[in-house]
Amino acid sequence: MVATDGRVIGRRAIQTRRRILDATAALLREQGALDLKVIDVAREVGTSPATFYQYFADVEDAILCLAGELVERVPEFSGRIDATWTEPGGLDRARALVDDYIRFWDDNGAVLRIMHLRADERDKPFQRIRVAYNEQFMTAMVALVRRAQADRRLPAVMDPEAAAGAMLAVLDRVPSYRESFERRGTSREAMVETIARILYGTLTGPNF
Repeated sequence: MVATDGRVIGRRAIQTRRRILDATAALLREQGALDLKVIDVAREVGTSPATFYQYFADVEDAILCLAGELVERVPEFSGRIDATWTEPGGLDRARALVDDYIRFWDDNGAVLRIMHLRADERDKPFQRIRVAYNEQFMTAMVALVRRAQADRRLPAVMDPEAAAGAMLAVLDRVPSYRESFERRGTSREAMVETIARILYGTLTGPNF
């Protein structure tokens, strides 16, 4: 691991860098990215802006790093989208995945929303991060759709990439609107059940 000037950093510096990232994530949850400044993060950590700049070019650079860390978490979820969904208890596994993923969004939604927004705005570094994030889900979902088509549980006319992309959009976007749904009377449990059934049925066929 290196500083912004290319120097290899030691254990103490790694700890400081971690504290800066954790403070950035906490402030994003509290106030969003629009008005977040380096001095705010430095104050939260109890250090100086100069120390922040030793590790990150700006706040956006720190957010990009946080998004990259979330990419490393994706196998916790994408690895659970597999052939066992077609076995007894498959819908239960889909429910557990959706429930855990919503919790993941609860914890990391601020960074994920910024990742999507910046990628939508054609920011190249964030686009690369989102591709790496999405690709793991897409690979698992496409494989499940193709298996269902081979078993004639889904029609051959259904495009696996399109189906996977649509389900990823559901899985990755709806949790960010959970509070809005709850204000309109939709419980968290109902959201989990609904998303799980849509995901399960689309990827494995109408077998629930």
